[in-house]
Amino acid sequence: MHLETLEHTSRADGTKPLLFDVCYKPVRQKLPLIVVLHGYSGKKEFCRPDILRLAEKGLFAVAPDIRGRGGSAGPFDCCGLDVMDIYDAVQVCCRRFARQVDTSNLNVMGYSGGGGNAFACFVRFLDMFRVAASFFGTPNYAATFSPKWRQYMVHRTMVDALGGTPRQQPAVYAARNFMQAADNNAQTRFHIFWDEDEEKGSGWMNDDFIRAGHRNCKRHRSRKRDRYRWRHGYTPDSPDLAKAEDIFVPEILQRRVSAPQLPRTGTLIVPGYVVTRHFQVWVQPETKPELLGRSGVAKVEYRLGASHPEFRIISVSKGHFVRVVINQIDNHWGGNKMIVRPARMPA
Repeated sequence: MHLETLEHTSRADGTKPLLFDVCYKPVRQKLPLIVVLHGYSGKKEFCRPDILRLAEKGLFAVAPDIRGRGGSAGPFDCCGLDVMDIYDAVQVCCRRFARQVDTSNLNVMGYSGGGGNAFACFVRFLDMFRVAASFFGTPNYAATFSPKWRQYMVHRTMVDALGGTPRQQPAVYAARNFMQAADNNAQTRFHIFWDEDEEKGSGWMNDDFIRAGHRNCKRHRSRKRDRYRWRHGYTPDSPDLAKAEDIFVPEILQRRVSAPQLPRTGTLIVPGYVVTRHFQVWVQPETKPELLGRSGVAKVEYRLGASHPEFRIISVSKGHFVRVVINQIDNHWGGNKMIVRPARMPA
């Protein structure tokens, strides 16, 4: 088994170094890739048993230190640009390990805060991941500000990271509300795991997300009478969680889920940003460019035209505008940035 730690630099804002572990069997055939995301206050070492186990099963496993956690630089961003760091780490793996990675079979899973990042990946990266899995993750961070949450350190950490409460920073929390974007992705198979006794996470929001999404969102709620329970934690302390892999890992290895492709036309909710092979849509405050992708939400119609994508901005948060990047296929950072103002899409 090969295990090593690598680093990369954020292409969004230049934060470095951002660390991640890779683990895989040195075999000749290309391997499906899976990213394993640690919890809110965790680090990649907490996921080492998972990447070792998944590599043994035949996957190329990746465990990043989210920015501001473990050995990665930068301030903690709570489902902001740290989610783009996940995207960048996958791109680095696809380039650096071109002989080992099957770039058409990319997947992601996460625990707790990492489960929240899995929600973000699902609604922001629409044609990247075949299979995603969230374990007791949070699809809407503003909704966690209820009395029962105030006892948890994670709540105070969120206020420090995001500059206040949802009432004080509504646009910042809007960029972290993935409930509103559940309808974005109709292709990635999304498994959502939680236990009926879930208190630390947000299991009470998962059913709402599933109802708002498509049939590709799969509900896995464990109960007291069940043989296996999806209790909050990591696999060393909650070994039942490893049994959940029997549900989605065969889908990955046997390629039961088709590689996602962006529909030719559609309407998207953009919580901070959305990135596809064809284009990127970013929301930016007019007076705080440093909050690009970290504040505000937009509603956008798109059409993949013969020569380039076409857009109509339906709405955007007050005091924000929309920035679009046109990509070259298979080059997510090709093309030039341009500001797109509200306009009618050509008939």
